[in-house]
Amino acid sequence: MNLLQTTLYGFFTIIVGQIIISEEFKLVFYLTMLLLYITINNVEYSIRYYIRLRNLKGIKGERGDPGEPGQDGSNGVCIMSNKCGIVKCKDLIMDELKVHFPSYKNISDKIDDNVKLTKNELKLQEMVNKYLNILLPVCENSELPKSEFKDIIRKTIEKSN
Repeated sequence: MNLLQTTLYGFFTIIVGQIIISEEFKLVFYLTMLLLYITINNVEYSIRYYIRLRNLKGIKGERGDPGEPGQDGSNGVCIMSNKCGIVKCKDLIMDELKVHFPSYKNISDKIDDNVKLTKNELKLQEMVNKYLNILLPVCENSELPKSEFKDIIRKTIEKSN
């Protein structure tokens, strides 16, 4: 509170205090008015402090705990970019390889379960990895639609067999 408000509050307290006859109640009244004055000042100072500091940047703290992962984005939708290749190249290639090599599905299940592979299964795994290593960079740099790239995968498999 500014000086004028404080002075008026003080005079008001003294004038009202003169109405009280009992000395005990007068003391209680003055102490209550003092506490009210302190409380009003505290609220006013808090508001002024908040107004002054609300737009200032504070001290940077430590990074917090990571939050929950968000929802998956839409698959294959690309409006903003002119170069909008295939979104999940590896999945596309692996799905097509599983179509051409039906036994590879069992091998990938064994790999997921940490089961040891036989020699024939290891050979097929190496062959699939070679196809994947050849086709993945092509897919990531390609601007072709999925159907045309699937044709490229089929042709690549047919040429090597």
